[in-house]
Amino acid sequence: MNERRLSWSALLVLFALAFGLRAVALVQYEEHHPQAQRPAIDEASYDAWAREIAGGELVGREIFFQEPLYPYVLGGVYALAGDEPAAQRRAARWLQVAAGALAAALAGVIGARLFGRSAGWLAGALVALHRPAVWFPALLLKENLFVTLLVALALGLVATRAFRSRPWSWREPAAWLALGVLAGLGALLRGNLLVMLPVLALWPVGRALLRREGSRAALASALAFSVGAALALAPVLLRNHAVGGRFVLTTSGAGTNFYGGNNLQNPFGVATEFDWVRGIPEHEAGDWRREASRRAGRELDAKETSDFWMAAALASMREHPAEHARILVRKLRLSLGRYEVPDNHFLEWDARYVAVLGAPLPGFALLGTLGLAGLLVVLVTRRRADAEGLVDGGAALEVALLACAYLGTVVLTVTSERIRMPLVPLLAPFAGGLIPLAATSLRRFLFTLPALGFCAWFTLAPVFPEGALERDLDERDYNLAVALLEENDENGARAIVAGLEARHATGPRVQLLAAELDYRRARRALDAGPKGARMPAAAGVDIESALRKLEGVARRGSAQERFRADLLAGAIRQYLGQWAEAEASYRSALAFDGEDRDLRRRLAVVLAEQAMAGPAGESRVARLREALTLLDGLQAELADPELAELAARMRSQL
Repeated sequence: MNERRLSWSALLVLFALAFGLRAVALVQYEEHHPQAQRPAIDEASYDAWAREIAGGELVGREIFFQEPLYPYVLGGVYALAGDEPAAQRRAARWLQVAAGALAAALAGVIGARLFGRSAGWLAGALVALHRPAVWFPALLLKENLFVTLLVALALGLVATRAFRSRPWSWREPAAWLALGVLAGLGALLRGNLLVMLPVLALWPVGRALLRREGSRAALASALAFSVGAALALAPVLLRNHAVGGRFVLTTSGAGTNFYGGNNLQNPFGVATEFDWVRGIPEHEAGDWRREASRRAGRELDAKETSDFWMAAALASMREHPAEHARILVRKLRLSLGRYEVPDNHFLEWDARYVAVLGAPLPGFALLGTLGLAGLLVVLVTRRRADAEGLVDGGAALEVALLACAYLGTVVLTVTSERIRMPLVPLLAPFAGGLIPLAATSLRRFLFTLPALGFCAWFTLAPVFPEGALERDLDERDYNLAVALLEENDENGARAIVAGLEARHATGPRVQLLAAELDYRRARRALDAGPKGARMPAAAGVDIESALRKLEGVARRGSAQERFRADLLAGAIRQYLGQWAEAEASYRSALAFDGEDRDLRRRLAVVLAEQAMAGPAGESRVARLREALTLLDGLQAELADPELAELAARMRSQL
């Protein structure tokens, strides 16, 4: 029988290998990547949330829309790392480097427990060298903690199998209590694990039935697991009720997440933007709620919004079962395919700035092929191999079931590289055990060859249509241009937008960026000129160019793109003193988001200026009163002395 344990020195080598590669990637990321200190999308949301927590905002004011554990861990790190944002992020990233290295070592332990020492070495090395895993700790994303937690949970399930040979004692339910806490914490990192909690709670019962053992210890263990999970989840449940008046177990985003990956507008089930949702986490919950309220014909709260989108997805599945079946198959193929489906970041784009990612590190093409083939070989030959002492068949089956359960939650929701990342250390033990297992007999070797061929085809066959790589690279260029514009780096943004325009001349989002650049250039020229002077010809050309592009967005863009076009057109008209046109643009934007504070402030200012510049009459009074109503609602939120002064001026004219 193979030695089923890795020595401490072997574990240290695996940890050091994984830590070293991730450390190199992190240093290169922070030195060369343009977004290292510009967190974007989910990263920006977690970063801002953690900063609030570090500053003392511990409870919050709304039911959680995103899983809360990662921001709270991040907030704790930030509080200990000082006040400098770069130092705070660096401390968090180094913690994630250590967590990623630990995941590689734990995968090695599982590989050794299942197949023997050589398999453990291979499993740990595959995770240590896995190209996406090397890069991921540089990103402020929750998967960096969840991957380690899930592989620790898998190791815990394997370890509890040892209780079979011992008389029942308090140690068994205590171990399951700890696993329950671990799983509950995992559900606070990724909602996928919340769906798996009932299955995990019944795990010891299912194990006892398969072993034909008594049910007393199994039921006690199941109860202990449930208590542990409840202990982890209870604080969030109570907190959500305290701030939102609803008992929501973790977040109010379950329905939107399910709908996001299961609707006919998203044929591949990947992370995507819908017409009514801005791709900015701070607006997501509100945008989903407003659209659900519009469709339902009444105002919905957070829980009702989640229920609405869940029901909408299920109704679509009932009405179009064949197409939804195809979507699920595509998601399965993407979840087990070589292409690293982007979500916030894209590996191939980031590799431009992180040199170590250009090294021939193995990706999912290798690990997925070997891991899936190893899993097939184990499932088919498990009983004989177990009898020969080549594999712990029961433990291998349980790790495979855990991997399949997690994969099922991915396929049922949304898939991407970051969401499938936790599968890597669960498949690695099977990848590590494939070659040693296949080499033990001619029959296994002959079965391994077609298994490898089938899994290679499944993993390597393209799923997306041609052009997916270029599209995803352009998406990251677009995000960088937006970040540069937010920092007023117009030259950097203009260079990127010029390339995007060359490839997507009429793309609404690109035209929005180009219009903003035109407006900024025109405004700079106008601000530099004397007050009241005629508009310079060049500035006039830029203004007309910007407005023409915005008109094109209004015709071809999605609802959220039209909203942004209306905002920018209103800002241009407001700057030029064209109050009526600015009012029309802002009112059009209000139809998308009537709660936007900046938009309401802008409309109030435009109404006030238009009224005070116009003749007396009912129209003037109506505009002044509407502007005052808007300002009265905003003053408490913004505490802006300029708004207070404007309100006082308007009241003096009523």
